[in-house]
Amino acid sequence: MVLSGKSWVDTGAQFIHGASDANPVYSLLKQHNLLSELVTEEGSELFLNDKGSKVDTEFANRMYEAGEEIIWRKHEGLIGKSLGEHFAEESQQLIQKWGSPEEEQHKILSILHLVGKNYFCNMGDDLNVEGKMFMLKDKLLEDLPKDRLLLNRPVSKVYWEGSFRNEEGHQFPVCLLCENGEQILADHVVVTVSVGYLKTAASTFFDPPLPQEKLEAVEKLGFGCLNKIFLEYEEAFWESDISSISLVWEGETPADLSSSTTRWIKSLQHFTVMRPKETFGNVLIGWCSGNVAEHVETLTEQELTAPTTSVFSGNPSIPVPKRVLRTQWQSKKFIQGTYTYIPPGIDAKIMDKLAEPLSSSKKPSVVLFAGEGTIKELYGTVQGALLSGHREAERLAQHYGRAVSTTAACSLPDQEN
Repeated sequence: MVLSGKSWVDTGAQFIHGASDANPVYSLLKQHNLLSELVTEEGSELFLNDKGSKVDTEFANRMYEAGEEIIWRKHEGLIGKSLGEHFAEESQQLIQKWGSPEEEQHKILSILHLVGKNYFCNMGDDLNVEGKMFMLKDKLLEDLPKDRLLLNRPVSKVYWEGSFRNEEGHQFPVCLLCENGEQILADHVVVTVSVGYLKTAASTFFDPPLPQEKLEAVEKLGFGCLNKIFLEYEEAFWESDISSISLVWEGETPADLSSSTTRWIKSLQHFTVMRPKETFGNVLIGWCSGNVAEHVETLTEQELTAPTTSVFSGNPSIPVPKRVLRTQWQSKKFIQGTYTYIPPGIDAKIMDKLAEPLSSSKKPSVVLFAGEGTIKELYGTVQGALLSGHREAERLAQHYGRAVSTTAACSLPDQEN
């Protein structure tokens, strides 16, 4: 996606969780010289209320940190409650403990409400590589033989327990049936569709059907949606050192945490500034998750302009954006969301079941599974997706007695589960 001809922007992931050479994604970006123009210093935060007035930054940060402490101890006393309910109760107890004046209580609760919203729309707190992640994909594609890369071949069915002959008479256990009727025969297939897609198609996408334990793993895992709304302005209304803008909706409390589509605009509370300005111009990214993210996809970009402008409209000096764009991850057939998560009470080890290969009666590991939802140590991350692919490449290399490259042999972090 490009804004005003200045630069391409990432519609998907743009954060590296763990920016060090131990992270294979960071190492690849570094290797391809894609980290040189990044803004690495932290900018300032700007807090605005829904009337367009500034909220004291020191006060807001102090309250925000108090709310984050509640989030980090979320596992305590959570039995029988949702995280949202637990957060609301703890926030109210914190207010009572402080004994703040009533007027200040309202401000504190509004900021704590912002903390809760941002938690459910968390982009990560590591290195922001916006505008670079999609370039990495292009760099990796350069190493693939062009005649071996087939694009625009959506698959409608994976047959994996057969004996399919090609024109030369060679037999293969796997046949991929494409939506255009084309058939692709193979010894192995690595399935990388998302958990979101499997939730809607796992029972019909494979023939024979997936084993019951795999279907149960897909059913138990959660798959969330996170969308971005890009707001491009002729002139910036924020100062040059600002890296993020948070909206404090006065009167909202943690008890109001909701992803209701009827109140979706109040869920649009956190904006990041695309930096540097010389590359991206004057662009904010608004972040939304859950039902609100799905609802935003149903609106035209023209329909988004007025509501997204209204969140700043309390200040008449703030202009209307000259362009509004949004991502639509829920609507993408083979994705239907953005990231896998572990619902309360579910053991992450079920991802191991999803990652197990399927063997036919004649050949082992004919169907392999990769993607961030198959790696319990790093689910929801780009490096998790990458390393899951390395894992399956290593599995096939070992099957055929071939050496494994150092890239594919990246180790996973230790984790108790």
